[in-house]
Amino acid sequence: MIRMIQFLFITTVVLTGTVWAGELPVFYKGLRPLGMGGAFTAVADDENAMFYNPAGLNGIKRFGGVDILNPFVEAGKKTINFFKDVQDVSNANTDSERTALAADLLEKWLGKHLHLRTGLFPNLTMHNLGIGVLGQGTFDGEVHSPLGNNTLVLRGGYDIALVASGAYGLTVMNNPLQIGVTGKVIQRRLLDQVYTTRELVQQNGIDLGKDLMTGKGFGLDLGAIYSLPVFLEPSFGIAIQNIADTRLGDAGKLEQQLNLGAAVHPPIGFGKLLVAFDIMDLTSQLGRDHDPAKRLHAGIEYRLPVILAVRAGLYQGYPSYGLTADFWIAKLAAVYYSEEVGAYAGQRPDRRYAAQLSLGF
Repeated sequence: MIRMIQFLFITTVVLTGTVWAGELPVFYKGLRPLGMGGAFTAVADDENAMFYNPAGLNGIKRFGGVDILNPFVEAGKKTINFFKDVQDVSNANTDSERTALAADLLEKWLGKHLHLRTGLFPNLTMHNLGIGVLGQGTFDGEVHSPLGNNTLVLRGGYDIALVASGAYGLTVMNNPLQIGVTGKVIQRRLLDQVYTTRELVQQNGIDLGKDLMTGKGFGLDLGAIYSLPVFLEPSFGIAIQNIADTRLGDAGKLEQQLNLGAAVHPPIGFGKLLVAFDIMDLTSQLGRDHDPAKRLHAGIEYRLPVILAVRAGLYQGYPSYGLTADFWIAKLAAVYYSEEVGAYAGQRPDRRYAAQLSLGF
C-alpha cells in the first residue's frame, strides 16, 4: 500500500528545481543574498558568486575558503502544519477512513501554497577560481479545485550539479573591471503532476518511476563588475545566466536571464556597510508573467569586525532579514523572506524561513 505520507516524504526528499506558475524559476538562491533582498549581482564576493556573478571571484584575495559540509533547509510558513495533517491521514486505520481524511485535508488546504527546499553545496573558492557540487531538493504543492474536484498539484525534482567558475581582472579607463564565467553540468529529475484524492491513497496509485522526468545538460553564465575608486566606492554588475537556455531534455530547461546590479560602500566608523540594488531578469524571460516589481531587489549588509553580520532588504517588494554568526570553522546563517507566487508583486506572498550550518575553513 502506497500511503499519502510515504509519497509526500519521498517527494520532499528528492524534489528540486521546481517551476511554479507564479514563482520565478531561479536555479539556486543563497542565504546571504536572500537576506539582502536578493541584490547580489554587483557584490558577489563569496561562494555565491558562482551562481550570481562569477566575476566577483576576482575580488577574493588569495584563498577564499572551503565549505566541507553546509546543509540548508528552507520551509514555507504553512508547510509544517500541512505535514502534521498529512501524518493524521497516514495514521488512519482503513482505506475508507484514509480516503475521507485525505479529502478533508485537500479541502482545508485549498488554494494555499506549500514549499520546502533542502540541499548542500560543498565548495572551494580562491582568487579567480571557484568549484563546487550542488545537490538540492524542493517540494512545492498547491491544492486546486478544477470542476469542483479537489486535486493536489505537485511540482519539483532534484538537481545534482558540478559547478566551476573562473574570473580575471583588468583595467578599463583606469578603473578595475572584473569578468568571469561559470560552467555547470546539471542532472535533473522533474515532477509536474496533478493527483486526485483516490490516486494519493490507493494502492499503486502513484508511480514515481513513471511520473519523474529525467534530463541532463550543460549551462554557461557570463558576468562582469566595473568599480569606481571614488566616494562610496560604487560598483556595477551585469550577469547573463544560462546563455541560449540550458536544456535538460525531458526535464525542461533553465531559461536565459539578464541581471543588472549596483552596490555602494558607505563609510562607517565601526565595521563595514554595504548597500546593493538589483534588477533581475531584465528582459522578462523567466516564468509566465512580466511584472517588473517581482524582479526588483534591494538590500543592506552590516558586518561587525568579528563574528556577526546582519542584513535586511526588499525582495520583490516584501521585507527580508538575515544574519550570520561566523565562528571560523562553523558558520550559522538564518533568513526570513517572502516569495511572490502570484502573477504580480503584492498578490500572494509565500513567507519562508531558511537556515544553514556550514563547516569548513
